[in-house]
Amino acid sequence: MKKIAFIAINNTSPWGGSEELWAQTAIRMAQSGISVSVNVKGWNNTPKPIQAVAAVCSTTYRYYDRNLIEKLAFMAQRGKQFYRWLDRVRPDLAVISQSANNDGLYWMEACQARNIPYVTISHIASENYWYPDALNQRLAIAYIQAKRCYFVSQNTLDVTVKQIAANLPQARIVRNPFNVSYTAAPTWKPTDEGYKLACVGRLNPVSKGQDILFEVLRSPKWKNRPLTVTLFGEGGHLETLKRLRDLWDIQTVEFGQFTPNVESIWQTHHGLILPSRYEGLPLVVVEAMLCGRTCIVTDVAGNTELVDDDVNGFVAKAPTAAFLDEALERAWQRRESWYEMGKSAAQKAREMIPTDPIAVFAEELESLLK
Repeated sequence: MKKIAFIAINNTSPWGGSEELWAQTAIRMAQSGISVSVNVKGWNNTPKPIQAVAAVCSTTYRYYDRNLIEKLAFMAQRGKQFYRWLDRVRPDLAVISQSANNDGLYWMEACQARNIPYVTISHIASENYWYPDALNQRLAIAYIQAKRCYFVSQNTLDVTVKQIAANLPQARIVRNPFNVSYTAAPTWKPTDEGYKLACVGRLNPVSKGQDILFEVLRSPKWKNRPLTVTLFGEGGHLETLKRLRDLWDIQTVEFGQFTPNVESIWQTHHGLILPSRYEGLPLVVVEAMLCGRTCIVTDVAGNTELVDDDVNGFVAKAPTAAFLDEALERAWQRRESWYEMGKSAAQKAREMIPTDPIAVFAEELESLLK
């Protein structure tokens, strides 16, 4: 029986959107009869998706920061004790899932040292963070020696090639699973009481740029228009953003309750606004477009691979208040066209995103096991 290992590098939060691809693929492959081993960070409260993985896959948890001494020991040894897990499992293929494009260097090198074939998944590439030369050279070698390098958008691949200064002919684009029906068609809310945009995503201004959005909406122009924006998401900056909203007296900003029913958001909102500073290919864009909603986004990561400016959405040239205001103004002037633009968005999403991304990725990995 062929053996595959999934290594989730994420050490910063119990769960996130970048975990869905490897987790659902691991479950799918285990259910098809392949021997699947998983290595993830252990948390005090194991997330439900990890529990679902552990129910069908042999799962090992990494515990290394329960106390200061253990954390320092890990840092000193660069986690060598954890890489020995590869010696026990001896997979025919290792899948190294990274949040960013450089998280998995040491696991890549651990696979190299053991002659274990490996592939990488990269969800984000930030142009604001580069490894120094010595580490970057090692990262380039690690990527070059991978059997496949998967990226969630062409932009993420392009930034990575630039940062490591090496071509990756074995690179492929892979799509994340989404949380709406592929045939979703939520009803359109009448606009006689005003227009509503949703800003869906982790409450983290560093990446998601909610502060940029607030800078735009604090101007009298937007305060006096019948437009409200609802923030949906969780994160460590909820209270700060609420205080900033109150400080600037932005009464057109609301905070919605988290809901796993994403389609319900688009039954009450007319479009998505996403002022991200960096991304991969945001699931919220895919989901909004599948639901027939136009998107106002910044020109980062894979956004413009789906959003065509002035066709099915609106693109701010950069994640700044001035450019976001310009894009939102253009959107406002065409607000009567949002419904029709949403239809175009839905068509574009279905052209770019497969019906079952997990099936596509699992089939790709199975081909590498043969």
